[in-house]
Amino acid sequence: MKINLNDTIIACATKVSRQAISIIRLSGEQSIDIVNKILRNKLEIENKMQVRKLYENNDIIDESLILTFVNGKSFTGENVVEIQCHGGILLTNKIISLLISYGARPALPGEFSQRAYLNGKINLIQAESINNLIDSKNELALKINALNLEGKNNKSLLKIKESLIDLISKIQTSIDYPDYDDVEGSTTEEIQLELTKLKNQVTKILETSKRFNILNNGISTLILGETNVGKSSLLNSLIAEDKAIVTDIEGTTRDIVEGQLNFENFSLNLIDTAGIRNTKDEVEKMGIEKSISLIQTSNIILFVINKGKINYEIYEKIKDKKHIVVLNKVELLSENEIREIQDEFKDLVMVSALKGDIRNLISKIEEQFNNEDLLESEVPVLSNAFHIEMFKTILELLEKCSDNIEQGFTTDLINFDLYEILKILNNLLGIYDADEEVIDTIFRKYCLGK
Repeated sequence: MKINLNDTIIACATKVSRQAISIIRLSGEQSIDIVNKILRNKLEIENKMQVRKLYENNDIIDESLILTFVNGKSFTGENVVEIQCHGGILLTNKIISLLISYGARPALPGEFSQRAYLNGKINLIQAESINNLIDSKNELALKINALNLEGKNNKSLLKIKESLIDLISKIQTSIDYPDYDDVEGSTTEEIQLELTKLKNQVTKILETSKRFNILNNGISTLILGETNVGKSSLLNSLIAEDKAIVTDIEGTTRDIVEGQLNFENFSLNLIDTAGIRNTKDEVEKMGIEKSISLIQTSNIILFVINKGKINYEIYEKIKDKKHIVVLNKVELLSENEIREIQDEFKDLVMVSALKGDIRNLISKIEEQFNNEDLLESEVPVLSNAFHIEMFKTILELLEKCSDNIEQGFTTDLINFDLYEILKILNNLLGIYDADEEVIDTIFRKYCLGK
């Protein structure tokens, strides 16, 4: 479907349901004119709140608070009207239907944010942060997405862009004006040095963003161990609900059971697995195979053990991965039995899942994923998979430039790839005049033509 950006669009900014207030939003040049068609007292064309009675033909249908945004002062950068009417499915839909009949059209999903981006009110990172802010699962994600929405990343990205434009300009000057052979930073050695600096910056952004997204989306946490060590009880205790069936019968859990636990600064995606043992039961075998296959994709493993219930073969598979050894059912063990197990596993965490005593495990997990430093980092944090892929492309292009220099390719070929990187950065930042920026830098910084 082709979008006409000159249309005035309309949507309910709140859920259409029985509630105290519904907010109906219009954006577009004709917003005020269209709303005026259901009013007798016309709206003033100012940035202000106005109370008006709404009419269908000659019948009053509501009295609402109406906010008008003009002269580019709105979220979208267009004329915007927000009608705060009394809530209710029938009333809300009636007002929307009336305004559509007078010339508005229903907004497509994300179209308000799209217009804000196209009108230079937000960039792509800020646009995505709106969704991420709504979907935040923990406090850290909430804070970082709020900072992204505010535009915290912009300064860092603009610095990278400035370095990139400067490098492009040096190369372009040496190509277009060969008489200026003394342009500082235009030798292949100097270009390679600048490329290395840019690669390091981009790599740091990717590493930090990957780290944040694991925390935000949920750390894949595998609960692994032999049968009847209390893995399901541990899952239930962690998420404070009876999600997994718990019995004394070995092999009760035959497939994976999942749950989520949200801490202040991260979230865990918990996976309770089938107990590891030799069995002839085909269904249970399949569950055990699935359990073992999940070892490779997990971010952390809770290896649950008890006396006589330690699978050393499985431990060999996980010992080099991030893991916590959890001694469960400690209430059933003597001090000597506990000490014997502690001698084998130095960082052992002791719990009683059935009694709900898992404080030691909670503390250990929090130690492993304390990530407050992400808030203080000057490195941009990308919270969208598409943006991360864009930066991976940038890194690939920078590496390609370095390789081409080493192989003796001409600098105009290098600049071709650098321009591609500049386009990606401008796309993220909502800026489009890449060529003009380069030309300005060439003439202002290197004083061509005096």
